[in-house]
Amino acid sequence: MNSEVKKYIEAEIFPRYEKMPGHKDDHIKYVIDRSLKIAKKINSGEFKTTAKDFENLPDELKTGKIDLNMSYVIAAFHDLGREVDDDYHHLISAGFLLTDKKLREFFSRDELRVMADAVMDHRASNKMDPITIYGRIVSSADRNTDVKTILHRCYETKRAAYPDETEDEIIERTRETLIKKYGGKNAYAAKKMFFPDPAYAGFLDEVEKITKDKSEFRKLFPLK
Repeated sequence: MNSEVKKYIEAEIFPRYEKMPGHKDDHIKYVIDRSLKIAKKINSGEFKTTAKDFENLPDELKTGKIDLNMSYVIAAFHDLGREVDDDYHHLISAGFLLTDKKLREFFSRDELRVMADAVMDHRASNKMDPITIYGRIVSSADRNTDVKTILHRCYETKRAAYPDETEDEIIERTRETLIKKYGGKNAYAAKKMFFPDPAYAGFLDEVEKITKDKSEFRKLFPLK
């Protein structure tokens, strides 16, 4: 890892997440950690890949190996656009990455383009799968495996978005969002794991269980 890249991200990018409900820098650090773990398992051969996995990359990146610095920055920028708009944050985040003058000191134009594409592709709600392996890495890393964390994030996001609604209304919005995103095999986030992860499979089962009954879900609140 390039120490100057990390220094820049930690000093200038992490602080921007502190005002984002449900997506503070602890989430970003979580996604960075998971991204790097996946990347290292690819590089070590633990996660098997083929030439096809690298086919949509520029020639200089078709090495069969993942650049850890690129994965780090992709994860660091992936939710940054939420400071402007939640619905289009993936596009805004990609724009922030592409126009960041400091990053140009460390990465080529082609590398920045690949990184921006990965940021745009990370959302679980995207209808299309990520176009490169870098997008598949960050999309998979963005899938949380801790139910308590997801409950807090989802609730905080809904509370911030609907300040005039009652507590019961916010809690039901939280439940409905979790069902749509994680509840069952047809939930859109259930399909966005591109690498082996037993912990995520267990997480999906647990979310489906706790959201099944509206009255039982209500008993989980207030969250601790």
